[in-house]
Amino acid sequence: MKWNLKKYFLLASASLFSAGLWAFPANPTPYSIDNAGDSLTLRNGGDEHYRYTQTVDGYLVISDSNGVYYYVDEEGEASSVKAKNADLRDASDKSFLQKLDKSKVRKSHQKKNPNKLERPDQNGEEKKSEWVPSAENTIPLLRLPSANSHATGTNRFPVLLVASPSASNADSAKYWNQLNKVGYAENNHLGSVKDYFRDQSNGIFVPTFDIYLVSVSNSLSSYTNSVHTLIEEAIASLKVNYPNFDPSLYDSDGDGDIDATAVLYAGTESAANNLGGYQYELQWDGGKISAGSSKKFNSYFIINQMSSATKLLPIATFVHEFSHTMGLKDHYCVAASDCYDDFSNNAYQAPGTHAWDVMSTGMYNNGGGKPVGYSAFEKEFMGWMSYTTLSSSSGVTVLEGLNSSNQAYKVPVSGKADEWYVIENRQQSGWDASLPNHGLLIWHIDYDQTAWNKDVLNDVASHQRIDVVEAGNLKVTGYYDGFDFTHLVDDVFPGSQNVNSFTAMNSWAGVNLGVNLYNILEEDEKVCFATQNGISVETCVVESSSSSVELSSSSETDVSSSSVELLTESFTYAVKLQKDSLYTSVSVDVNEALESLGVAGSASSLFASGDLLYYAVESDGSLNPTSTASAPGNWFDASGNVCNWDSEGSVARVFSELDLSEGIAKIGQYPLKTEIGKSYTIRQALVYGQKRVDLEFKITIVSDSSDAQSENSSVIALLNQQNAVSSFQVHGNLLQANTSLVGKKDLTVYDLSGKILYRDSFYGFSKTLELENLSVKGVFLVRLSQNGRILSLKRMAVH
Repeated sequence: MKWNLKKYFLLASASLFSAGLWAFPANPTPYSIDNAGDSLTLRNGGDEHYRYTQTVDGYLVISDSNGVYYYVDEEGEASSVKAKNADLRDASDKSFLQKLDKSKVRKSHQKKNPNKLERPDQNGEEKKSEWVPSAENTIPLLRLPSANSHATGTNRFPVLLVASPSASNADSAKYWNQLNKVGYAENNHLGSVKDYFRDQSNGIFVPTFDIYLVSVSNSLSSYTNSVHTLIEEAIASLKVNYPNFDPSLYDSDGDGDIDATAVLYAGTESAANNLGGYQYELQWDGGKISAGSSKKFNSYFIINQMSSATKLLPIATFVHEFSHTMGLKDHYCVAASDCYDDFSNNAYQAPGTHAWDVMSTGMYNNGGGKPVGYSAFEKEFMGWMSYTTLSSSSGVTVLEGLNSSNQAYKVPVSGKADEWYVIENRQQSGWDASLPNHGLLIWHIDYDQTAWNKDVLNDVASHQRIDVVEAGNLKVTGYYDGFDFTHLVDDVFPGSQNVNSFTAMNSWAGVNLGVNLYNILEEDEKVCFATQNGISVETCVVESSSSSVELSSSSETDVSSSSVELLTESFTYAVKLQKDSLYTSVSVDVNEALESLGVAGSASSLFASGDLLYYAVESDGSLNPTSTASAPGNWFDASGNVCNWDSEGSVARVFSELDLSEGIAKIGQYPLKTEIGKSYTIRQALVYGQKRVDLEFKITIVSDSSDAQSENSSVIALLNQQNAVSSFQVHGNLLQANTSLVGKKDLTVYDLSGKILYRDSFYGFSKTLELENLSVKGVFLVRLSQNGRILSLKRMAVH
């Protein structure tokens, strides 16, 4: 097929970078009102696209001009029968309700109350600018995209508190605390928004939110169908109130757009006629708005400040919507006509991931002050952890809690890169304390670009694309069952029904993946299982003499107690690490060690298959196979022993994470817990066949960058890194970066101290730079990256 590359690029980039409308499910917490003399308990349902109110037993209601609620009839209109709680209904009320067809009522009501925020037609294309041409050919589907680049680091984000003539802003100091204060515990919160993301990322992402007080000229409810106007007025107010506003603080990737802006309007959602509640990009509705200094506002989300007249909205909604800005989608049923149908007689469960997932109704666990933690799929998508591939072995696999270990297994579908299973251990602690149950949770992931772009991942009940594989047979028969944990306690293994095996790990095409789980056991917050039938599983205790068997699913070799003498070679690296307040790391080139082991170029795949084993080496020389940082990697204490990262930094001091695909070790520190002049010695080991290499890092903390090492810096260590789809070529005085990837790429040039000499973005398949225009002669570094991922990095010289 002959491709029009220009049209292909334009359409593909529009599909990848146009943010659809991403909302959040309505808070279903029942509330009681006085309904013209009768107590009536109601629940709100739906999301920002279709909202409704119903009784706790599922009858839709509509209020009249006096605020009195009546049942909805089959025409979608208010009937003449006043709504009452079940125990107050008389014979006439019951007779009316018995004759109602609930499904017909809902369909009529939804038809007469169309989407407030219209989603793209599910049978059509995403909304895009007029300059984007239509496709003339079928475009190939792309693989799961990466998270947005602002999902790592200590990035800052502006938060606009928006007042109106009739609604005053909340106390800004209190709101700052809810967003930023470490250990925030007001109103039954486990922590602040910053705490949440720091904990989910194991310190890889520690955001700060800066508050700005602004105002708009009209009542907030008047902007319900004109959000862009509200944003324009809010930004205009920002420029007047804060003439020294510095937008460069909020563009972490240097692409010219502020990474994400939170717009929080005064008062409650209901008082503002359900304004906002979604993430969007300004470019698709009126265009980006200048922020000054050549920066622009684009990505934003808008939610309310208050849940009641006196109480701040809990952090759950902010967490959910901010997660959208980093690239995650909704995992509940969003736009399908049967999202809220009764599934009692359906072959399938009501769609969605429910209380297991912050991108679904799990955001409301514990009232929204303790939203459920990220799943392994979400953490891996963000780049905050890596899966370990699980294959069948004769050993026993032990899986510690995701919260404490950041460990999960992946079972891929052979020949299909976009479908896989994820196996994780979820325990009721930390942000997961309010989960429905604890144990082994299995997810079935099936990425589809169209469903992803349209944010309808779980709208088809018969094909959930982010699916919790239920262990038991309790059904979630409708939307509100997802808030009743009695329908979810059987989802985990062994769970409430003691389901201790899983042999139906099949692709959606019906192909068995060849990996089964037998004798699943939960013990002391660990889960263990065998992947071959007949293997006894009696305990989940990790013994040091057999831990390599238990924690490496495809290894049958116990290195620490093996009678086979391994040929060992040691490599020592002197590392100077600048003391700072971030989790900044430097990178050490360990390719020589990988070459000595005979795994250079294949280390990553060998580790994934279980043939290459990783260990941390304790100070007494014993081997520890458990990764406590991004695997394979570990946090170490001051004595060089393995420890876990903790929120207070009471023990952890330095870490080393191995990037086997690039042949580097990333060395870093716990911010502000190390001492200038202090030295730390940590060791790691890799075993392949009958050979072992030890990596010893002698780390010295120095005071500033002039003392820090250069030969092992993060850019130096990656010299000559290449990618199959990207490369550099030099023609005379011209440097050309080439790539076959669509979307925005970044070309950056550094001097040997790491100072940026040149940076620019481009969307084509090549970028040319005149070397003689650089302000440095001699050796420099050039890097090509996309969404924060390095595609190519090379050391070059200008003479």
